[in-house]
Amino acid sequence: MQIRSIILYSKSGEKRALDFRLGELNIVTGTSQTGKSALLDIVDFCLGRDEATLPISPIFNTVAWYAVILQLPDTHILAARPAPRPGAKFVTNAMLEVGNDLGIPELPDLRVNTDSTQLRQQLGGRIGIGDTRSEPAPGSLLSPLSANLGHAVLLCLQNQDEVASKRALFHRQNERSIPESLKATIPYFLGAVPEDQAALQQQLTQAKRALRRAENDLKAAQEANQSIEARLESLLGEARVHGLLPDSSVDTSDRTAVIEALKQAASFRPTPDNADEEQRRQEILLTEQASALRRQLRSLAEERQLLNDLETEAAGYTGAVARGMSRLSALNLVPDGFPGEHSCPLCGSELDESDPTVADMHATLADLRGQLDSVQTVQPRREQALREIEQTAMRLREQLRGIEGALSIIAEQRSQQAGLLGQVEAQAYTRGRISAYLGQINTASDSGHLQRLESDVAVAQRLVQGLEEQLDTETIDDKLTNGLSYLSGKMTGHARTLKLEHGDRLVRLDLKKLTVVADTLEGITELLRIGSGKNHVGYHVAAHLALHQYFVANSRPVPRFLMLDQPTQPYYPSDMAKQRGRLEDIALDEDRVTVTRLFELMHQVVRELSPNFQVIVSDHADLPHEWYQDSVRYNWRNGEKLIPTTWLEEQPTP
Repeated sequence: MQIRSIILYSKSGEKRALDFRLGELNIVTGTSQTGKSALLDIVDFCLGRDEATLPISPIFNTVAWYAVILQLPDTHILAARPAPRPGAKFVTNAMLEVGNDLGIPELPDLRVNTDSTQLRQQLGGRIGIGDTRSEPAPGSLLSPLSANLGHAVLLCLQNQDEVASKRALFHRQNERSIPESLKATIPYFLGAVPEDQAALQQQLTQAKRALRRAENDLKAAQEANQSIEARLESLLGEARVHGLLPDSSVDTSDRTAVIEALKQAASFRPTPDNADEEQRRQEILLTEQASALRRQLRSLAEERQLLNDLETEAAGYTGAVARGMSRLSALNLVPDGFPGEHSCPLCGSELDESDPTVADMHATLADLRGQLDSVQTVQPRREQALREIEQTAMRLREQLRGIEGALSIIAEQRSQQAGLLGQVEAQAYTRGRISAYLGQINTASDSGHLQRLESDVAVAQRLVQGLEEQLDTETIDDKLTNGLSYLSGKMTGHARTLKLEHGDRLVRLDLKKLTVVADTLEGITELLRIGSGKNHVGYHVAAHLALHQYFVANSRPVPRFLMLDQPTQPYYPSDMAKQRGRLEDIALDEDRVTVTRLFELMHQVVRELSPNFQVIVSDHADLPHEWYQDSVRYNWRNGEKLIPTTWLEEQPTP
């Protein structure tokens, strides 16, 4: 697959078609900002890249569609993509058309009829990319990878930031996941991995997983069967310790008897304890009785306090009555002839107011004596009541102490029962362990099951062995080594032609690190440690020319073109020199020779592989050699550009 044309369509319907010669070196030279570098991005975009990397500028905003016409041995293919809308970062719409007499369509004829994924699959199938899904390395988080045209294109493009890079050898190598894709697909494009390797590799992966599962199952069953007697005896002793089995002896040499005993232990269920329920009822009854006794004691205490208060009041009343009687007892000294209530009892003189009569005082005295007798009569009964209250209180206190003692005993019993509850939990735990283990040994002890597992392992081993023989990893490694050796020979020859640093020794491609390495006196040196951008460009060109020489020689499914953008950028020291691109603008004579050698090498390789290889170079250089000028397809100077400036004037008003 080579590039016949690159076409741009303006929004007003104008076309800008660039035609390229098949099987030749095509050079697009010109000054800066003429659109040379955009050619590589346009091809990358039209061949299915979703990310929009096309320039954003007023002139490029006039483009409505981008397209390429590809030449295949038996047909032409138009791959077209609508221009990204303003602000869009990704585009998936595409148009694909195939035909032997395919011409350049008009803008109204362009239509979306597929997407970028289908476009790449269709184009990849056309150049021979088959089922190449590869499984990632064990332990990798990557998904299985299917090679497609997008991976092949990575080997066909080198933009100006890549062709002089010392850290990246391939297109987009610095992007996420691209290095892993390159490592996985380059062996296929070199022919080391057969096309049916994907299906076989997937089958082998699944077969190895099945083998590991069968081996793990067999190992677990064997280990369980070997240690079963010791485990059964241990569980039997544990069941006895926790009271799950009677003390009757079991013949531990008889596996069947031990299993039956353990089944009995696993089915053990503790009987409900009726004494515990009776104890709870008794505790409740005693608690109620204790509460009743305490209430009675409080009532007796209140009655005793009342009687004591009455005793105190009676004592005070008796004292007062006794003092009154003591004063009235003087009546016994009054004679019978006392003059009366109007005369003074001492002198007999007449009183202004009459005194109580002696008879009245005798009457009061008699009344006091009667009250005193009444109080003294009640006191013995009160004292008797106090004695009875005290006796009753002593009896109730004795009863309360007895009840409290009984409750204390019940509390002690409950504390003991808490330990029994722990034993019940231990029994339940042991029963669970016994049940789980018995479920395992029912299978592990089955000799027929072991034989079936051994048979499964043997079948899985034979399947893995057969698939490994079909894959033949040694043959794959030999083919890859042979391909890399071919590349090393070509790269070394190109490095010597370009007189690159360390090019006089062996140069080769390191697929693990995706870089160029050279043998030196100090050891192996990577491109990263080889100085100057001039050497970096030289090794990039040498490596990619060698790859395409291999692809053509071995009919590998890779597009037959290589696009290089600005390979001479390290040689032109100033903007003025870049504008003119002449050899005399290069300061050093040796650099002029190197630039000439660089294009001569491209020209030579293309001629050797003609008509099966095409190189398209966008560069400032405009060398005077006849063969170079014959290779120039477009020279964009003096106002000539990729997109005509008239498109800005013809752009339709929104």
